[in-house]
Amino acid sequence: MTTLPPSGPTTPPTTRSLRSPFAIKICGMRSVQDVWAVADAGADAVGLNFYGPSVRSLNPDADETFQINDAARQAGLIQVGLFVNHDLAFIQRVVESLQLDWIQLHGDEPVTLAEELIRRGGRVLRAIRLPRGNLEPGQIDAAIGQWNDAGVSLLLDADAGASFGGGGQSLDWPSIRDWADRRGESAAGWVLAGGLNPENVPEAIRISGATSVDVASGVEQPKGQKNAEKIRQFVAAVRRGEEAL
Repeated sequence: MTTLPPSGPTTPPTTRSLRSPFAIKICGMRSVQDVWAVADAGADAVGLNFYGPSVRSLNPDADETFQINDAARQAGLIQVGLFVNHDLAFIQRVVESLQLDWIQLHGDEPVTLAEELIRRGGRVLRAIRLPRGNLEPGQIDAAIGQWNDAGVSLLLDADAGASFGGGGQSLDWPSIRDWADRRGESAAGWVLAGGLNPENVPEAIRISGATSVDVASGVEQPKGQKNAEKIRQFVAAVRRGEEAL
């Protein structure tokens, strides 16, 4: 589990992205039942959202959040905390309290924040919010910028504006494939997100070449409420996509 000690020797960031932290992440857990649905379906990671304005937001100090987190740990799932423009002190407190495995930065955080989290022992997944539509590899690289050398894994998501994700908008998968092919092994640590659902995820995997996917709204009915059957269908669809890939 990730811990963030207050001080310690500096560990220089790596010069390339890490491997993807998970194969299938279901983000936005709101109940223990959600966690068991994820585990039963065969996904390997859950996301706990701490962005207050989100319909999926959790209070990090609430008993229910600890119950959700404990259920994920008991089920052997990777626990990813999602933060949006929170400061170092808040992130450190939540990660240490819940013993989260990964820290997902999904806002406008500076690279220096991730580097400090890594220096303190954290593992960071950085969301890169990209425009929809056709993109040249250079445009994607420009959006990644300094994050490429910060020792983080990358999550490619469609830019949802002020909502910072979870809006059900898809990226242009051929553009992602072209970018990934040109980067080769240096793109090993990326996750595909944005508008994925049980119906389109096999095609998304086949076209983009993604080996790691993240979903929130695509397994909900209604919005903000996870649906166990949709989660099961999504995981099964990912497996079909992997076979095709």
